[in-house]
Amino acid sequence: MKQLPGNQQFPDKLSTNDLRAYRRWIGGLYLSYLAATIIAVGLMLANGPPRDLSASNEIQVARLKGGPAVPAAAKHVTRP
Repeated sequence: MKQLPGNQQFPDKLSTNDLRAYRRWIGGLYLSYLAATIIAVGLMLANGPPRDLSASNEIQVARLKGGPAVPAAAKHVTRP
């Protein structure tokens, strides 16, 4: 198999400086992944869960449009 100029095989045993550089790169990769995970969890906790999970779609749309909290179709009718 022909080797291209950019493709070099890694030696079986790396030098001390190469091992140190490799460990720093891998450590930096893990630290950046950890930081991204912490930020994502923090954003999820800061936003919090939805406040009203039992509200129907009709009530949620009415709230978004700025109308009354409970639309007329969702109000209970009392019989005399």
